[in-house]
Amino acid sequence: MVLLLCVSLFGYSASAQTGCTAGACMSAGPRLVSVNSSQGPLLNLLFQTLLPGTSVNVSALDWNALAQSDVNLNALITQLGTNLGVSDTGQILNTQVTLAQLRAAMVQVAQADGDTAQVNALNALAPAIDGLTGRVRLGDLVQVNLPQGSLADVKLDTLDLVTGAVQLYNFSNVVTTPQPVTVNTAALGLTGLASLQVWAQVVEPPTYVCGASGASFHTGAIRLKLNAEAVNNFNLAPLIAAINALGVTNTTLTASVLKVQAYADIARAEGTLTAVDGVANAVSFTGRPGLVNLYIGTIPDATFFNRNQVITNALVTPTTLTSLNLQFQLNLLGIGLVTAQVPLAVNVRAAATGSPGLQSFTVTGPFPQTRTASSGTVSAGTLITDLLANLTLAVQAGTISASVLGVPIVVPSAVVTLVNSVVSTTTTLLGQQVGPLLTPILNTLLGGLVDNVLSLLGIKIGQAVFTVEGIARACAAVLSLQKVLAPTTDAGRFNLSISTGGSVVSSVNNVGNGGTTTPFVSTPGSSYSLAEVASSGTTLARYTSTWVCTDQDNNQVATGTGNQFDYTAPALANKQTTVICRITNSARLANLSVTKSDAATTYTPGGSSNYTITVSNAGPAGITAATVNDTLPNGATLSAPWTCATTGGGTCAASGGSAGTSTIAVSVDLPSGAQAVINVPVSFSADPAAY
Repeated sequence: MVLLLCVSLFGYSASAQTGCTAGACMSAGPRLVSVNSSQGPLLNLLFQTLLPGTSVNVSALDWNALAQSDVNLNALITQLGTNLGVSDTGQILNTQVTLAQLRAAMVQVAQADGDTAQVNALNALAPAIDGLTGRVRLGDLVQVNLPQGSLADVKLDTLDLVTGAVQLYNFSNVVTTPQPVTVNTAALGLTGLASLQVWAQVVEPPTYVCGASGASFHTGAIRLKLNAEAVNNFNLAPLIAAINALGVTNTTLTASVLKVQAYADIARAEGTLTAVDGVANAVSFTGRPGLVNLYIGTIPDATFFNRNQVITNALVTPTTLTSLNLQFQLNLLGIGLVTAQVPLAVNVRAAATGSPGLQSFTVTGPFPQTRTASSGTVSAGTLITDLLANLTLAVQAGTISASVLGVPIVVPSAVVTLVNSVVSTTTTLLGQQVGPLLTPILNTLLGGLVDNVLSLLGIKIGQAVFTVEGIARACAAVLSLQKVLAPTTDAGRFNLSISTGGSVVSSVNNVGNGGTTTPFVSTPGSSYSLAEVASSGTTLARYTSTWVCTDQDNNQVATGTGNQFDYTAPALANKQTTVICRITNSARLANLSVTKSDAATTYTPGGSSNYTITVSNAGPAGITAATVNDTLPNGATLSAPWTCATTGGGTCAASGGSAGTSTIAVSVDLPSGAQAVINVPVSFSADPAAY
């Protein structure tokens, strides 16, 4: 069904959000707020004329439900793809489908939304469209070169989709002269018409668009033919009197019904996007109602319904508006009382053209927003006036017959001359009446029927309805890497980098807490490596490291531990997307205690002793490569290498140092709860002066 025609967007606008491109989704169609009791039968008539062979009898209540409901574009494309067993958007749009398949997908979307009224209304159309075997390709109307996420918030009026689908079906499948539909004039309130037949053909289907500045959109282009019969209200009395004044007697003049053959050729109403401001949520566009040509006369069906044929005034020939039967008597010398009879054909021809001007509009959200381009000089009323002003009327005499006392005779030349005078008189007198006589008939045909039917397609004569459905955004994530230190006053310095495919795309060096790489626009679906390395003077081993990535709504999108990790950029979305990844380095805090004892109170020069150094870590963090230093007092030296032993998972060198030295240096690794005991053997100098 007619959705949006989405062309490849978009260029950045001056006010575009970082990482986002934006375009407007536009449609040219009715976007009716509601369908009243008079519009319902017109919609039934419209569908029957565009879908030959169908009988459409949908209630005004159901039409109203369609007018007041929407369908999500993204959901409809997805559902149709599911039903077709196809996942690629381009393939979905280029698959030939029936109207029944499209209707079924719309029903499923409406059911998922809980819109029972829309479901019932769509089901009411099933008897008319589900039996049609012709197919349409949505790609002829819907060219989606946008990422799927950008359409997530675009909702289209359901009635617009349905009417557009029918126009597309007519254009794609009705290739010959369409069949006429006989109109119940009384049911539609078309007063003054005894009978009416309508032919309709879509010359060009509508195009809706999602695009940037310069994208164009338009309604369908329609051709209508109307054959109507009406009571003949010509006042023949003045004409009879004028004929009698020519010297004849016993004049009788009768007229057949009026037969009006009219044509309406309505070009597409079109518009062009001129500006899209994604930040201000504003859209500017120009719009123009379609060129309208109205004709009274005869155009061969093979010509009028040939989509490749441009219809011009030169193709219109006169049509017989009514037939008169004239009888009179003329007393001729040498012949006697001659009774003459002649049929008169009253032929008419007219053409009128309306060319509405271009108008400019600017609208701001919330969307949808509808605007009507109205021409002050082009309307059904003004075109009817032009038609009648340009109407030519000519009376043509048929074969004359004459008799005397009921016996046929050769038509005397005097009778021929008289008939020529009658033709001239009839042309003049009927020409004075034809305008007032045809005005109400044309008002009913063109103003009451054609104009109102076309308004259901958004192309009322001299008017066009344009709708900004919404702004479609395609936003790639803006990505950055930030350093967090705990505590924030920690003096550590780090180099941060983001790379892909072996190339660094963003980096920053020698930063502390809060340091951040320059944000950059990521490529959706690409993998990035985010890492930190210690800057000069900083040791990573002093820290425990964790990382987390959060979006603009502070939702965590990824998390883990370590100094390096890979992150896949998210798909394009329809709103501004910012992802900040943070590597948090928490300083390793340990609660160390050192005790030293030899359990003695006196020392004898020349003697020896042992003392122990006990190092304990009460946590909560472990410590790596902590150095225990001790210097013996004067007069004391190592009598042998020191030894070290640990408990609780700690590690240290088994021994070190040598006899005669006086310093001790031991490196220990102590997780939380671990302990190292260093045993130090010493000897005391026998020389008192050594102390």
